[in-house]
Amino acid sequence: MTRTVYGPPTQLAVRGVGVGAAGLGLVTIALTIVLAADPAGWLRAVLLVLLAAAAVVALVILLVGVLRVFGRGTRLVLDDDGFVNATGFGVGRRVPWRDVRKVQTDGAIVSVDLSGGRQSLIRTASIDVEPRVLARELRGRLNQDRGYRPLSGQDDLA
Repeated sequence: MTRTVYGPPTQLAVRGVGVGAAGLGLVTIALTIVLAADPAGWLRAVLLVLLAAAAVVALVILLVGVLRVFGRGTRLVLDDDGFVNATGFGVGRRVPWRDVRKVQTDGAIVSVDLSGGRQSLIRTASIDVEPRVLARELRGRLNQDRGYRPLSGQDDLA
């Protein structure tokens, strides 16, 4: 099998770019109004600090959106050796297929039970794939790694 990468839906990534850009635009307008109004010293300082904080938040949203548009950030990578789940919080770790015990789906989450009582939750709402389709693909890759073949009515045992 080949390497498969599931990333965020394009509309979600572009939405982040739009929200971040709009936020920066609003901060720029508010900054212009504050500077034109020229409030008293302490009020001006408070408003400038609040606007700076809002600008940082908008910039982070914009940068995350741009990274998602270019395929970075939230993603799930499947290959012949295992998978990397970076759909939740934290950095995704590589999990070899030999550590996978069971794959199941419930709603928007695909749960992968691992050896040692660990679990990997794949949040399909943040990537562009249906939960049942992903669970089927994970099971197929797991079966291939184990050497299982689907049963067929036509055996070549003759």
